Amino acid sequence: MKSSLTSIIFWLLVVCACNSTSSQTYYELFDKLEKNKGIEALQPQLDSVLSNTTDYLQYTEMSHDFSVKYFRLRDYEAAIKYAQLEVNSFEEHQIWNEKYTKAIYQLAYFYELTAQIEVAIQHYSKVISVEPNSYKTIQSYGKLGDCHYKLGDYYQAEIYYLKAISDLENYNASGFLASQYLNLSKVYHTLNTVDSQDKELKTLNKVLEINKKNPLNDRRLSILYNNLANYYNNEKSYNFNQAKLYYQKLLNHSIEKEDSTSIGIGYGNLGNLYIKQGSDSAKYYLNKSLDYSLSIDSKDRVFKNISDFELQNGNSESSLIFLNKAIQVNFRNKNIDLKNPSLVHFKDAIDPIGVINSLSKKAEVLLLQYEDSKKKSYAINAFKNLQTADSLIDYIQNSNSEQSSKLYWRKEASKVYHYAVYCSYILDKTQLAFVYSEKNKAVLLTENIIQNSFDIPESIKNRKKFLNNRLIEYERKLEEKKDSNSIKFYNKAILNQRLEIKKYDDSIANHYTDGLTKTYLNQLTSLSEVQNGLKNDAMIISYVWNEEVKCKNHLMCLVITPEDAQVFELEHADDLNREISQYLQLLSKPFSTKEDINQYAIKANSIYKRLFPIEIQSKLKSKKITIIADGQLQNIPFDALITDIEKHNYLIKDCQINYAYSLSFSKSNAAIDRKASKNLITFSPTTFDLIGLPKLYNTNAEINSINKYIEGDNYINHNATKNNFKNLIDDYKIIHLATHASSGEDPFIGFHDSKLGIKELYSLENNAQLVFLSACDTSIGEIIQGEGTLTLARGFFYTGSQAVVASLWKTSDKSTSYIVEDFYKNIEEKNGVSTALHRAKLKYIKEHSLSDVSPYYWASLKSMGDNQPIALNNYNFVYWIIGALVIILTLLSVLFFKNRKA
Repeated sequence: MKSSLTSIIFWLLVVCACNSTSSQTYYELFDKLEKNKGIEALQPQLDSVLSNTTDYLQYTEMSHDFSVKYFRLRDYEAAIKYAQLEVNSFEEHQIWNEKYTKAIYQLAYFYELTAQIEVAIQHYSKVISVEPNSYKTIQSYGKLGDCHYKLGDYYQAEIYYLKAISDLENYNASGFLASQYLNLSKVYHTLNTVDSQDKELKTLNKVLEINKKNPLNDRRLSILYNNLANYYNNEKSYNFNQAKLYYQKLLNHSIEKEDSTSIGIGYGNLGNLYIKQGSDSAKYYLNKSLDYSLSIDSKDRVFKNISDFELQNGNSESSLIFLNKAIQVNFRNKNIDLKNPSLVHFKDAIDPIGVINSLSKKAEVLLLQYEDSKKKSYAINAFKNLQTADSLIDYIQNSNSEQSSKLYWRKEASKVYHYAVYCSYILDKTQLAFVYSEKNKAVLLTENIIQNSFDIPESIKNRKKFLNNRLIEYERKLEEKKDSNSIKFYNKAILNQRLEIKKYDDSIANHYTDGLTKTYLNQLTSLSEVQNGLKNDAMIISYVWNEEVKCKNHLMCLVITPEDAQVFELEHADDLNREISQYLQLLSKPFSTKEDINQYAIKANSIYKRLFPIEIQSKLKSKKITIIADGQLQNIPFDALITDIEKHNYLIKDCQINYAYSLSFSKSNAAIDRKASKNLITFSPTTFDLIGLPKLYNTNAEINSINKYIEGDNYINHNATKNNFKNLIDDYKIIHLATHASSGEDPFIGFHDSKLGIKELYSLENNAQLVFLSACDTSIGEIIQGEGTLTLARGFFYTGSQAVVASLWKTSDKSTSYIVEDFYKNIEEKNGVSTALHRAKLKYIKEHSLSDVSPYYWASLKSMGDNQPIALNNYNFVYWIIGALVIILTLLSVLFFKNRKA
């Protein structure tokens, strides 16, 4: 009884204290309760205090202070609980003031600390929507940059950092501005492209300028030295002396300031620099770095660097030990099972991106051990790690929003998929080899066409088009402007427009969740499904080739027929790129001598033998073969390979070749309901005075030859404008372009009045069963490992095409016109696209001789996509029916009036 009375008196005193004291007392109250009850039993006491508080202002202040106290104790789950109570109190009483936005920001920060990044993003975004023009909003943009960086969404992170930097120009906050530039430089360093390297150095120079005017604090100065050193400790901008200089500056400064974390980072990165020099000093510096209080991501890097050092010195088992340490450091649960990794546990990693990298490296080391011993147990363990890495990649891919970030991850994932196909080959798991070969091809393109086919209201689709077109317009104007004020204005406009597009995409994701569940992964086709759909005369050959894999430079080849599926390892691929370059050089001009013919035959036959395993060469005869190429193989015409040097027999004479991005893409693309009502539209801008391109002399004759077989709407010379193209193409079954094009850094299609850039192309829609690009270089472009070649042809698939015929190099428009005419004759006769092109090429070869039969003239064109006949409207038949009906009606009318008179 006495105990109960004491408790009641205690709580009455607590409540009285709460109703009459300042915020500082709530910290004191926390400490008193902790002292009386202990930290384990503290929360029920705090909850009881809050439940007995009737003043909402005191309630919110207490919730705030309790969350801060738990944050300082590093109990982040409890900190989140009380921060959420603070936010709820504001919202229940509809108080939308500065304290409210600070409370949301604090809650977001706690979520970020506990690796709940998606939830953190939601709360930082909420701050921006509640108070769009405050300093806290600018801080939220910076934190959104941090969150997207952690998710591997690097291009979205760039946008948010740039937005924070842009908005800071109205504030005197040089330290925070320097932080945003330093974070931005880290993004550019991670992207590691030629363009990003240039931006990285410019960004770091901005921080150096800030430091001259307003000296940075100790921590920011340390980060600046480290980032400058990292810039020079990179293969594209490597400078050992400069990197060493800045790492030494980092160490001297950090030792002077007794900054343990920065000292550890300095030693760790210096160790990485010495690994590249092949120096034994590397291990000394790396081990020394572990004596200091490193952050989790820094420890992860140091363990990986030690692993690299051990592997470089032939100690594979030791290398694996340190890779396991790199993985382990990313988990609060130190008992995670590294022998049987699984997504269930691994997706909770503090840095899932670092874990993916470690899992991939582990597989690489295990496969090296397999190569030395041929023990399958190593391949089995490698495969377990790769499967978990694959699951994590899928998890991260779904979190990325920027297309450029997704492309970055396709490159990173490609190594994992290559190793997975190789493991499947070793372990005789053909079905898994098929799955990973498919995941290595055109995933983003497939997802794009799936999502483009969602049943979304036209007004919403038009909004996205408007936003994209405005972005393209701003980018075009930025290219034109030379004065600094205009450049600044359009840079800011582009940045804000990209954020508007992000907001639109998030809105679509929230309102059309059913459609967004149709992703590449649940649309992935199976091997049995593919085989069941193959005809007896069909064969599929899919290549997997990644030159960056360190285990073994080889090429994997999957051959599929209706009855069988086999995986082949094509070894000694190290000089294949050189052979392909020589082959393309020989193709680049007509044969002029017997020596030209012989040289070509030898090289083309050598590549043929490399790419087609001897076990299948005899089975190619009379087959319709679909090639799914990879790497540089995407740039060669397979049908011009030589199967027999003495007979100079081209592969085209043995079999019909078609190309596909992936079988899953083909399946999803074939499922699109195309509703074009008209047969053919052609564009032939013969003169290009306004854009400075040379005249084309034979394109009008090409259009006339097409119209012999398929009548269409023809836009010639000054009518072949970009606007006519953009406004008219969506209602035609066939789109034919006879014009100039470029596959350079900024791909375009030439029209009479202006160029259509690839970004504009991606913003259009078409319903075509066939797009014929009778222009130069429309099927070559930048190769994105794991995704394919970014070409104009790909752009037309993205916007809706079922099949595309495109070119691999600049050809004679005279020979192209010859093939084009026969192609359309074959299309009119109900041949599929690939079959029509195959027969047109064979006819060209048969009817020409000597130099004119060189592959230069006929091998450039390649067909991609569906080989189904095009369902053309037979207008002549319709007109005949209408005419017959008119005659019948006329005769009936005459008879009717005659009978009436009678």
